[in-house]
Amino acid sequence: MKWRGLQMLEEEIADEASKLVSQLEEAIQSHVSELKIASSEAAQPHALKEVTQCFTGKSKKLRLESKFEDKIHSRFSKCDSTDRSREDWSGWSTDARLHALTEEIQVLVGMVKKMEEDYADALYNSLFDDQVVDEEDEIVDNNDELQMIGLSDLYCQVKGKLFEGNFFQVLPLVGMAGIGKTTLAKKIFEDADVVKRFELRVWVRIGRRCRLEQIPQRILAEVVGGADEADERFLRESLKGKRYLIVLEDVWERNVVYHLHSLLSGLRDNGSRVLLTTRLQQGDDDVAIRLMNKDESWDLLRGKVFGEEPCPNLLEKLGRKIAENCDGLPLTILGIADKLSKFEKTPTLKYWSEVAAKKNHQIFKDVYEEISKVLRPSYDYLPQLLQLCFLYMGVFPQNYEIVRSKLVSMWGVDGFLERNVSFDATICLEELVSNSVAMIYQKSTGATSSVGVKEIKTCGLHSSFWHLAIREAREIKFCQALISIYDGLDKEILIGQHRLSFHNNILFCIKNVCEVVMDNCASTTRSLLCYGPYHQYQVPICSGLSLLRELDVLTIRFYEFPMEVLGLVELRYLALTLDGRLPASISKLSKLRFLIVGRHFVIKSCIDRSYLPVEVWDMKELQHVSVMGNDLADPCGALLENISTLSNVSVWSCTKGVLKAVPNIGKLGIRIELAPNGGGVPLRCFDHISCLGKLLSLKCDVVNPGGGPRLGSFAILPSSLMKLSLSGLGLAWEEMSKIAWLPHLKVLKLRNYAFRGAGWRVEGSGFPSLGSLLIEDTDLVEWSVGSECFKRLHRLTMKHCYKYKKMCGEFGASIRKIGFVDCNEVGMLQMKEVMPWLWIEWRYHLSFLHGETETQE
Repeated sequence: MKWRGLQMLEEEIADEASKLVSQLEEAIQSHVSELKIASSEAAQPHALKEVTQCFTGKSKKLRLESKFEDKIHSRFSKCDSTDRSREDWSGWSTDARLHALTEEIQVLVGMVKKMEEDYADALYNSLFDDQVVDEEDEIVDNNDELQMIGLSDLYCQVKGKLFEGNFFQVLPLVGMAGIGKTTLAKKIFEDADVVKRFELRVWVRIGRRCRLEQIPQRILAEVVGGADEADERFLRESLKGKRYLIVLEDVWERNVVYHLHSLLSGLRDNGSRVLLTTRLQQGDDDVAIRLMNKDESWDLLRGKVFGEEPCPNLLEKLGRKIAENCDGLPLTILGIADKLSKFEKTPTLKYWSEVAAKKNHQIFKDVYEEISKVLRPSYDYLPQLLQLCFLYMGVFPQNYEIVRSKLVSMWGVDGFLERNVSFDATICLEELVSNSVAMIYQKSTGATSSVGVKEIKTCGLHSSFWHLAIREAREIKFCQALISIYDGLDKEILIGQHRLSFHNNILFCIKNVCEVVMDNCASTTRSLLCYGPYHQYQVPICSGLSLLRELDVLTIRFYEFPMEVLGLVELRYLALTLDGRLPASISKLSKLRFLIVGRHFVIKSCIDRSYLPVEVWDMKELQHVSVMGNDLADPCGALLENISTLSNVSVWSCTKGVLKAVPNIGKLGIRIELAPNGGGVPLRCFDHISCLGKLLSLKCDVVNPGGGPRLGSFAILPSSLMKLSLSGLGLAWEEMSKIAWLPHLKVLKLRNYAFRGAGWRVEGSGFPSLGSLLIEDTDLVEWSVGSECFKRLHRLTMKHCYKYKKMCGEFGASIRKIGFVDCNEVGMLQMKEVMPWLWIEWRYHLSFLHGETETQE
């Protein structure tokens, strides 16, 4: 329960904040009435509404809200750790505290005035938004051959869909800004075969300001040469009896496919098509425009810079590197090529070497700044919550592959979304992907083409969006990425920042940086994150950050636990690499939810076991514990009911007492290090796992499988298990019968001789729900499959199965794909003979055959 003095102060501050926001809204209204803009009066209310909402509901408002929130927390964050009684504080006068905030409020008023001016300009520009030329096409070269680089396969695919059957179909071309959607659509629209097939072809620009109900009017205006009202009946009459192709360019509505099917009902049986370009994923019929590969990127860069002339041999290697650094986005490649061709009449080796050496070269910064006007609408379109989540992804370095589970967890504990009770971090990530502002790097095993958030393994931002994110985050004081030493020492940049992310080894001057941080943003910083190169020597951590919620320093090696961390009483997320032991006083961090302890790259002795302090069991808010190289002490009857993930624990932590103390765990990861000399009794890590009735995912890895003692046999596994990953256990294939019965198991991964032996026989109705199976590094020779087994298996992958030769039986009709990587060709051909309808992908490294390192498919 909050103390009465704090409640009164919060209420009065909230009133002050509300007054300031109201003043700002009135200021915007006043500016609108004064602006003499040459546009129709009908457009002004709509533009006013959008600009007002953009300010009062989104990131600019964050400046005001966060200022007040910081002041409340900074003055009272230490209350929980004091010995004062509630009675001592209940009679506090709020006058003194409010007086101390007066200066801050005056600063905010000044900010409001500045923001008034900014939004007057934004309002003026927004009224002419529909008249802006599509910058994506404006930059594309007129050379037809250059235009189609990277799009030829999609061109044939989409063109083919236009000629398939006499049914009506809507085909969305989906992709991020500048990827070539409009270029592809125009090429198809002007294709000679397409012109012959469609009696009526209509190109309609939609844009951000066009609402869903206005689309019929836009189409009708192009069909009949103008329309004052959106008469849907008249539109259908105008299209009736004609085979038409309608291209809707730059659509910003989600339900447009459904709306078009409803609108054009009764006109569907003559093979008419609607092609639309959009940044927003629409559904199963989406045609995703991909980024260019390395060769395509180079072809586009070379063609733009040199035209028909050949590239000098000395520049080709550098040019390929420059093209690669554009990360496959045509808009970026063309921008870089334009600047390279204009820098000097004759390209120089020195200049190209400088550009190729650094992805943050000034030429890249200039191009990203220029193309931000094309990317910015994607950011502006996002609701406030998604904007904040997008900006947060910028705390990670450029091209960083972010693990989905880590990102979602850090969103949850950061605090900027706590007031939004209905917020679901997992759905938020899916929305960012579907809005084409976030990218999927890796999908989980078994993921389908229509990827949900649960199937995203790693994700991130394209370089172009990353630059937009760090710039916007810096401007609104959401986060400062410290990329160079100068960023860490720039007082103007650091003042009032809420999150600090170290992307480089400025740790060598960490003392000076800490001093600047303490002087300029100690009372506002909520996150301190280090994602630079691994640092093997312990450095001091900025202390006195009273609001700090997240501390991620896994890239720094600590020989002893940094005791200054214990003063960060607001900490929710702690991740560090530690050679020493956690102190018993770690329990002072009573609000901690995530405890992640890594260790240096040394496998410790199995004899010298290290236990976490028993006081960890007093930390009731813990949700995720990863303690590599440490064992959990006996809880002595304590319970941690909030823990959902326990990873990197040793076999000695899998006792009945420990597992019963975490009854709600959904994910368990066991890391086993065997003694190098062998011997001893078999290790038993599965005996008590059956007591975990809510366990969904289990991973067990033997990191040095050549040692001993060996593991004992399987016990009963929880029937709730959906994902199982085993590595290095060396069990007999007969033990698989204890896994085969699991009713909900969907993903099974067997790596590094998880099971040994020449034969594996699966009988009965084994693996009834299994959808994805991976077998990697095994001595399996023959595999026998019963007719009722693997009924739902849709993907099988076999890697490094050099002895595998034969399969008896066959899989059910659900199997769609089998992949072989560096396997015995005899086994692959025999499986193809048994099941000739299968799509079998065979991939091998030439080193497997010839001692080379290239990859072929």
